Amino acid sequence: MNSLQKNIIATLCKTLLALAALATPAAAAAQEPSRDEAPRYQATATDSNVRIEKGNVAVQMNIDLGEKNVRSQEKRVITPILRSHDGNHTETLPPIVVNGRKRALKDLRDGIQTTDAYTVLKGNRDENRYVAYRASLPYESWMDSASLALDEKVTGCNCKGSGNNLQNLQPTLLYTPQIQLSSWRECPVEYTPHSLQRDAYLIYPVDQTILYPTRYGNQSELAKIDSALLFVQRNPIYEIRTIEITGHASPEGKLAHNIELSQGRAEALKSHILKHYTMPDTLLVVKPGTENWDGLVEVLQTYELPHKQEILDIIAAEPNLDRREDRIKEIGEGVPYRTLLHAIYPYLRKNTFTISYISRERTPDEARQLVFTNPSELNIHEFYRVIDAYYADKPGIRAQVLCIAADTYPRHSIANSNAALACLQTGDIEMAERYLLNTQNEPATWNNRACLLWQQGKVEEAVLWWQKAAAEGDEQARHNLSELQKRGY
Repeated sequence: MNSLQKNIIATLCKTLLALAALATPAAAAAQEPSRDEAPRYQATATDSNVRIEKGNVAVQMNIDLGEKNVRSQEKRVITPILRSHDGNHTETLPPIVVNGRKRALKDLRDGIQTTDAYTVLKGNRDENRYVAYRASLPYESWMDSASLALDEKVTGCNCKGSGNNLQNLQPTLLYTPQIQLSSWRECPVEYTPHSLQRDAYLIYPVDQTILYPTRYGNQSELAKIDSALLFVQRNPIYEIRTIEITGHASPEGKLAHNIELSQGRAEALKSHILKHYTMPDTLLVVKPGTENWDGLVEVLQTYELPHKQEILDIIAAEPNLDRREDRIKEIGEGVPYRTLLHAIYPYLRKNTFTISYISRERTPDEARQLVFTNPSELNIHEFYRVIDAYYADKPGIRAQVLCIAADTYPRHSIANSNAALACLQTGDIEMAERYLLNTQNEPATWNNRACLLWQQGKVEEAVLWWQKAAAEGDEQARHNLSELQKRGY
């Protein structure tokens, strides 16, 4: 045998050995998937949508089970699951069950029924491939940060175990509305009036309007007025706007005479002030005198006097002041009236002195020294000048100053609106509500009012306020309504 023949025979032997190896069971097993392996199904979801509908979370999606729905001896169970971000809550929705033909027959023989499924499909059919899934469950707050996933399990008599597959569909189950607060409102330049009031119990000779500054103890009463005037005049930042003097008479005697007497005594005080202080005559205004019935009522609230309630009832019911006094004289044979005349009436005769002034605009640095120590000295605009100059990029201190401004001027609508905004930004809902109650309920406050209600969980009320604000052209309110639509409201 020559060398060529030997090479041909060797090649044939190798070929036969290779063919024999391919024919062995082990080789055949290597070429085909083992029935003991878990099947590799992959359901996919498209057009998933989650909305809030009448207090329920409504889940909608289209599920594709794949070209191969199920093998004859197997069962697929695809279960939508809601899982909280922290893993402490889980809710399952009704599953989709797909039975292979042999598996369905086996379950029938074994009496196995599926009653909680969304749908039960049988066999590997084209019409079973797509499922329009719709389900809902009651809304709970933890679902806001929950995720939506598909849990897929496969079982079958030819499997050693279950094939499991968990895929996340939406990292956040519900859309979180991006609510926008309104910007803070510009505060116009305002010179806030300040005032000091003093009651001077000056004593005049009977039925006279002559003021004796050094008699009857009048020095100490006039010192009250002097201290108020000097406080304002010696402060270069203050400017007096008006000084009002009102005379108050006790109720004994006729009303017309008492008014004339009290007014004359107030004029006497005005003359005394002009004599001792340099100021224009026009700054001082003498207001019409009155009988001091209000002061009498105030004293009687705490004074023990026989027939006190009867006296108070007459004061409340009798509008004619002269007749009122006559009726009081008749009570208790005149004893209570004599007590009033000697023990209380002298303290009803007084002059009320009120000085109104403003402070000139301070520099931001001057105002900053007072914000935290004596804020009542600042006008409302000065708080905002301090913020602009020093705290524009310090939200914590800026919020503090805004709240101090509102606390200093509780009736200033803009100041309280801005303080409410600062509290909403920091999550202080209770204080935000308090400040909003002090606003004048202008349309500019409605969006933030709705944001407060939203944070309090009062969704329907919030929507109503946003709708009102949007109707007035509020862009933030329109944005917020649009955001709620994405949430499903």
